[in-house]
Amino acid sequence: MYSRRSLYHTRTKDLKDFIRVHRIPKQLKQRMLECFQTTWSVNNGIDANELLKDFPDELRADIAMHLNKEILQLPLFETASRGCLRSLSLSIKTSFCAPGEYLIRQGDALQAIYFVCSGSMEVLKDNTVLAILGE
Repeated sequence: MYSRRSLYHTRTKDLKDFIRVHRIPKQLKQRMLECFQTTWSVNNGIDANELLKDFPDELRADIAMHLNKEILQLPLFETASRGCLRSLSLSIKTSFCAPGEYLIRQGDALQAIYFVCSGSMEVLKDNTVLAILGE
């Protein structure tokens, strides 16, 4: 418990030092700090990909299948083979988006497919809410 708290304080200090050294504007600084705090509160500072990188591929795939079972049970994947699902599970990355942050903006090149696994998000056009997406 104490080592985790110490790690949190170390990473917070590193982030604040980075912000100071690079003269990050106040509004962007606040967003960075909120994102860090939100992410930490969700995963307690544990990066699953970093933690699992030293495991053999077979074991990592089994763990990834377990961690991503809700996503892999979506109708989109119902015809996929087990091998395909195992491969996909290794590519799934969890992202956290703090309230008020944009996940993607119109015109951005898409780098991934996003699934809302908890919470909700708004689809905006010209600051007008077109839809609210949930799980």
